[in-house]
This record gives sequence, structure tokens and C-alpha cells, in this order.
Amino acid sequence: MWLTTPRPTSVSIRSGPAKLTGRDAELDAIVDVLRRRPAVVLIEGEPGMGRTRLLAEIGRRKEFDGGRVLTGACQPLREPFPYGPILEALRSVGDAPLGPLSPVAGVLLPLLPELAEALPPRPDPLADPVAERHRVFRAVRELLQACGPALVLIDDLQWADEDTRDLLRFLAGAMPPELAVVATYRSTAGCATPFRAAPAVHSARVALGALDVSAVRELAVEILELPRVTDEFAAKLHECTAGIPFVAEETLRALKEAADRLPVGEVLSDRLLENLEVPALLRDAVTERLSALPAPAVRLAGAAAVLGVGAEAAVLGELAGLTGDDLRTALLATLSARVLGEAGDGKYGFRHPLARKAVYDTVSGPERASLHAQAIRVLAAQPSPPLTLLARHSRAAGRVDQWRHYAEAAADEAITRGETSRAIDLLQSVLAEPGPSQPDIGRVAGKLSQVALRGFRPDVIGTLERVLEEVTLPPSVRGSIRLCLGMLLVRTIGGLGRGRLEVERAVGELTDRPDLAARGITLLAQPIDGLTPLSWHESWRARAGEVYERLDDPELRLALTADRIAAASHVGDGSAWTEFEALSDTVGTVAERVQLARLWCNLADGQSWAGHLDRAERLVTEGVRRATDAGALYAIGLIQGTRVRLDWVRGRWTGLAEAAEQLRDSYPELGPIVMESSLVLGGLAAVRGEFAAARRHLTAASVHAPDRGPIPVVLSAAGVLIGVLLATDDVEAACAAADTAVAAARRKGVWIWAAALVPAAAQAYARAGRWPEADSVVEAFARGIEGRDAPVAAAALVAGRAVLLEARAKHLAAAALFDEAASGYAGLPMPYPATAMRERAAMCRLAAGNRSAVEELTAAAEAYERLGATRDAGRCRHQLREHGAWAPSQRGRRGYGSELSPREREVARMLAEGRTNREIADGLFLSPRTVEQHVAKVLRKLGARSRTDVARKLPGTVTTAPAG
Repeated sequence: MWLTTPRPTSVSIRSGPAKLTGRDAELDAIVDVLRRRPAVVLIEGEPGMGRTRLLAEIGRRKEFDGGRVLTGACQPLREPFPYGPILEALRSVGDAPLGPLSPVAGVLLPLLPELAEALPPRPDPLADPVAERHRVFRAVRELLQACGPALVLIDDLQWADEDTRDLLRFLAGAMPPELAVVATYRSTAGCATPFRAAPAVHSARVALGALDVSAVRELAVEILELPRVTDEFAAKLHECTAGIPFVAEETLRALKEAADRLPVGEVLSDRLLENLEVPALLRDAVTERLSALPAPAVRLAGAAAVLGVGAEAAVLGELAGLTGDDLRTALLATLSARVLGEAGDGKYGFRHPLARKAVYDTVSGPERASLHAQAIRVLAAQPSPPLTLLARHSRAAGRVDQWRHYAEAAADEAITRGETSRAIDLLQSVLAEPGPSQPDIGRVAGKLSQVALRGFRPDVIGTLERVLEEVTLPPSVRGSIRLCLGMLLVRTIGGLGRGRLEVERAVGELTDRPDLAARGITLLAQPIDGLTPLSWHESWRARAGEVYERLDDPELRLALTADRIAAASHVGDGSAWTEFEALSDTVGTVAERVQLARLWCNLADGQSWAGHLDRAERLVTEGVRRATDAGALYAIGLIQGTRVRLDWVRGRWTGLAEAAEQLRDSYPELGPIVMESSLVLGGLAAVRGEFAAARRHLTAASVHAPDRGPIPVVLSAAGVLIGVLLATDDVEAACAAADTAVAAARRKGVWIWAAALVPAAAQAYARAGRWPEADSVVEAFARGIEGRDAPVAAAALVAGRAVLLEARAKHLAAAALFDEAASGYAGLPMPYPATAMRERAAMCRLAAGNRSAVEELTAAAEAYERLGATRDAGRCRHQLREHGAWAPSQRGRRGYGSELSPREREVARMLAEGRTNREIADGLFLSPRTVEQHVAKVLRKLGARSRTDVARKLPGTVTTAPAG
């Protein structure tokens, strides 16, 4: 972290901040959104993109003169300052009269003593910290509502503590009607939106990018105080700075100093610019400012750089050995030179991390070591020592034992606060360095293994494996670490088998810790993953029942109860729901709330696979709330997979592909989520006729490797894949996929999970003339689901039998069963398979000579279109044409003029995906000649010069959220 690189110095003077440049369009759009209350605007950008400058400009706009403008900023501190930016913003609300406040607002008195005259008396504290925290949230919202028209500006949300983020999420969910919030945050790789506003809130998300050449030119004219600059210089400056506002400004300020000594033409020549590298120039600007400072000011800046965070003047002075007038003079000098800046709350620090690093590099090695040692002494003496900072300073000072102590203590603090990633980082760093004793390694690894289960960090797996391989530990310690390792492995893609083996070994090592062994036993009792037969899991389930009777820990007993109910639900045991409804909802500890949240999430998954979709919907909604309140991060991730799959089977497809992709990208190493979201993406691609994409997604859903994933996902993916292969007349490949999936279902022994597979497999076998296999799979399915509480399996059984009758040309009998299956699916509801059954019933009746089925087929085509199943709708329309029954809409044909018609838009989308005319014809069930005509119209209407130009010309989607 603290490394030095010698750099040359030069002269630089900063004359003051430049005006906001190149952001007029963004500023106007933001103000337009903020005028419609309630409103939320999120501004993201890389470091140096001008987020803070834009935020300040928003606050100065005349449109907001009639109300309060409240500002707060998050600081880059590893030690959390709960609600810091919100409290900073609220301190000034008492300057003007407030509306009425209820007694709840009094809870803010300790946090906002400045408002003592405006707030009601403080109510008695609540015993439950969660309830007390919620009361604080309510009080903040009520105080903001009492402000009337208010604009809250929060800067650098990427540094916000988790309490502040939760408070903002709470406010965004139910905003006061006259409130507008603007928050900025630093965008990084994989960065997620900090919070989302409720649908009724006017909102926008603004991503700040680099300035263009015109904006860089304008910035140069202002800072260099010139009437103009040449096009060549502006272009070169843009190239050298990549258009990053902060870097461009720093570069120009460095150049301006030379303007007093050299001719303008020389200063602005390409030769001079070519010798400037942005990172080096930025470092030069900082070191040159330092060189102009008196020695005490340089020492103060060096102390601030070593400390690494904003601090009060007295703290910086103590580190630098400055007091009184000497300290004041040195501080004023650093502020005047813009080496340091005010960080808020009477603290001073660097405006940018690169500036701090540049100053740090100028401090000599011995002086750095001395300053780090000083920092340890100063920080350790504070009432609440910042443990993470103390660990960093101890490491930089070379005090290894002290560093380990503070790092572990900081990790313990992070665990208590629910800051999982920070805790993992600290514990990982301790274990990565040689030197600690074996007992210390065991203790730290034990903490790491436990906290890693809260979230999902694949990098922890290698650390735990190394500890188990290289360190001699007592059996119970090894068993505890190995148990967590196994649980982590089970969650990874391809880690199921290894994970179960580790858990089994751990159970054997934990003979003296039946409480820990019970967790391993109950994991092995869960049947949903892999090809291990149900009977094997049931043996572990029986053993878990025996262990349960010997346990006294309420949380552990609840955990085993939750796993037992979830496992029973997954295999279609109707008693699971009865037991769940009888379970007490009153628990005493946070750990017990975690277990209840986990039960709701896992039960939602089980009920959804069984076909109890309304139950599953309620469980998902409540499960998310419970898991969020309890901090059960892993459960929150898993239930998102259940949610997108529920949206898929229930036909809620608008925006679903984007949601599934975002979910998969958010958890790229978490096997269950990747596979479930890939199943949904594969299903959506299949109904759109995007078969190559469908195969790719279904492969990611483990369709070809059933031993590696959740079997319900694998078998459902196989059902989709077989349908894709049959649609392309690849009967042999469809049968091969059916063989693999049916073998997996037989081996697993949980047939209710094969509801999506069996009708498709029967169809493939029948088309191949493999009648014994076709009959066998349907009858095995019938036996396997007998007595099970799984309505989707019941509908699938009827569908499978209908497929066999249709294949044997018993059309009217098949039609009756397809109708029955359609009713079964519709009752769940699962609109897509219900429509598919209606289509097949209509086709059977048409095959039997019943022309009245035309109306049924027309209704199926319209239902497909409403869902967005374009290929299926096209197939129905094709069949209607074949039977001479296609008729245009009763509303008549609309003239689209220069706009794309719905059919032309379908063709344009497929062109943009690189489809050939033949592939488009197959996907939409059109003749090649008709496709040629549509392609010609698309090219003409879009003004595209070629087929490859269509993707660029096709209108996209807007990036701001719709108001209301």
C-alpha cells in the first residue's frame, strides 16, 4: 500500500477551482427530474469525473432557491461513521421553521444536538436494537418531511457505511412527497446501484463519462486564461488526459505556470504535450506544490499522507510535531496550496487518493516508519481506537505482531457489525503472512471459515484448504474448519462432490462437538443437488433426527427443523407445509431470525418446484424481507434465483432476461444462482427462436453434467433443450439429451422434479420410434409422483400421456388430455405450457378433421404473442395459413409509414443478432421470399447500408428510469 517511487519536481500554482465544464446536458436533465417530487438521482463516475463538482452545481441552481438544500459527504474511512452524511446534512435544518414533529423525532437528539430547540424530548430507548434502529429511520424521514421542499445532496456514497446505505434504502422506499435526493458514488468494475427508488418516485441514473474534445478545449481556455487554443492542442490535450476532468485540470494548471516564462506557442506545442504523461504530470503537480511550501507545511502534509485519512488539525500536528501558531501557519499554507483540503467536521485531508500517494512518496523511509509509529500511538489513545487503521499503520511500521493483533481485532469488530467482506479481507491477510503460531492460525482460520458462510467469497476456499493441509490442529478445530470448507465448496460450480466429501470427513472429526456435527449431517440430508440417490440423503435425514433429540441449543434445533421442512417440501411431502404453518414465528435471537429467514427462502424454492406458485410467491416476498433484516446474505442471493424462475414460469417476461443476466453476473461463482438464471435465460431464448443462445445458456445450467448442479434445474433445462432440438428436427440429439436426463431422474429418485422433462422426453422417444422408452418414462413418472404434493407434476403426467396418444394418432383422445393438462397448468398458473397444451389440442382436432379447432389455434397464437413467444406464435400462424384459416386482426391492418411494424421489428432484431434469411424464416415460420421483403423494408426504414448496420441503427432503450 505505502510504496515510494522517486519523482522529479517542478513549479505549479493553483489559482482556484475551474467552472463546471462539459456537463450542461447532464445538469439540465437532472434538474428536470428533481423538479418533480419525490425524486432520486444517482450520479456515478470514475475517480476524477467531476461528481462532486456537479453535485455542488446542482445545489446552486436557482430552481431550488425556495427550499432547503442539505449537503453531506461520506469519507474514505474504514471505520464506520453510522449515518454520518445524513446527520451532516440535517444539522442545518433548524435554521428555518419546521413542520410538526411527532415524539418519535426525539430519538435524534443525541445525534443532532444542534437541533435541541426544534426536536421533541428524547423517548426512552428500546431494548431491541433493531427496533431502535428502525425508530431512528422513521425519525429521519419525519424530520425530512417537516422540512417541506428539500433537496438532499450526498457525495461519495461508495464510502458510506452500511447503516447509512440502509437508511437511504429506507428513505427511497417511502419518500416524503416534497423531498429530492441526489447521491454520487464512484463506479468500479462490478459496481452495483447503491439503492433503488420506489416505482412512484421520479428517478434517473446518470453515468459521468470523459469529456469530449470541445469540453477539454473550453476548460483549457478558462484555466490558461487565453482567448482560444488551437484545434491541434485541444485534440492533443484530450489524448494526453483521456478527457478525465480532474486530470485535464491538473495538467492545465501545471502548464499554466510555464505561461509566464515561455511564449504561448511554445507552452502549447505538441512537443511539450508529448513529453507529459498524465499520471506523472499529476504527481509532478503535487510535488511542485510541496516544493513551494515551508518545511513545517511539508512535514504536516507528509504526516497527513502517512495517516491516510482525514483528521483534526491537532492529530496531524501531533504526528508532525507542530503545535500552536506553527501548526496553524503550516495548515494554512497547505490549504492555500491545495495540497490539503477540508474534509468536513473540522478534519483535513487530501482531495484525491493519488494526491495523497504522491505526497507519501516524497517522505523518506526512516521518516515514514517514525510517522507510522507515531500514528499508532495517537490512534490507540483515542476513546474508540480505529482498529483497521491501527492494523495498517502497524504493518507499515514493520510491527508484525502488533499488526496481527489489530487486524484480528478489526475483523472481530467487522463481524459484529455485519461487514462480512471487510472481516474476510482482514482475516485473509493475517493467514497469508508467515509467522503466527499454529493455535493462532487455527483460531483465525476458524473465524474466517464461519464468517465466509454469511456471503460468498470463493477465494476463502484456497486459504482454508491450505490451512488444513499445512497446519496441525486439534480434531475439533480441523473438523469445524473443514465443515465450513465443505459448505463453501457445495455452493461453487463443480464443487458439489468435493464439498460433500469434506463435510463427511468433518462429521467424523467432530465426535466431541455434536452441535457442529449436526450442521454437517443436516447438509448431507438435503437432496436437491447432484445424482446421489434420495435413499442416501434419507439415511442422513434419519441421523439428523437422532441428533436433533440430543440438542439443547434453540438456534441449532431451529436450523435442523428448517432444513427438515425444506427437504420434505422439495421431494413433494405434503406434511412439510403443515409443519411450516404450525411453526412458531417468535424467536429471541438474531441467529434464530437467520434460521427462520433461511427456512422461508428454501421453502419458497421447494414449493415453486412442486407447483405451489402462489405459496412460493408469498414466501419469496417475506423471505427477502426476513433475510435482509437478519443479514442472511447468502439466502438473499439464493432467493433471487427463485424469484426470476417464478417470473419465468408465470409468464412475467418483460425485462426478465436483463434481470436474470444481472443476477448471474452478480454471483458468477455461485453455482445454484448461475444455473437457475441460466435456465431462465435458456428458456427465454428458446421461445424467441434463438436456439444457439438457448443451447449456450442451458449448458451453463449443467444440462450436460447433471452431477454438478441442482437436479430440478438440470431436468428442467433438459426439457427445454429437447424442445429446441426437436424444433430443429435433430431427433437423435433430442433422444440423447433425454437419455441423459431420464437416467439422472431414475438415479435420483425424485420424480416430481422431472415435470418439465417427461413430456419432452416422451415426444423425442416417440418421434424416434423408441416406443418402449417413451412408455417407460411416462409410467415411471406416474409411479414416482404418486402420493406426492406436486400439482405441476400432475399436470405434466397428463401432458405426457397426451403426447403418447398423439404420437399414436389417437387425436381426439389426445386432445381431451391436452385440454386437461392445459387446465392443470393454467390453474397454477403457468401460462406458457398451458398455451402449448391448448395449441396441441387444437392441432389434434384439426388432424381429426374438426375445423372448429381453428378458433382454438387462433387463441393460442394470440396468447403466445401476449407472452412474447414469437416463434410459437409464428408456428401457429403458419398452421392457420396451412389450413386456410388465417385472417387479419378485426381491427384492420395499421399503416406504419416510416416506422417498423411489429413483424419488421422482429426481423430487425434477428438481423441485429446476425441471423441469415433462412434462420429468420425458420424462426418466424415465413417463406424465404417474405423474409426478403421484410429485410428490404427494414434496411430502407432504418437507413441502414447493410445487414450488419442494422444493430447500430435499431433504436435502443433509454437509460433514465421513467417517472412515476
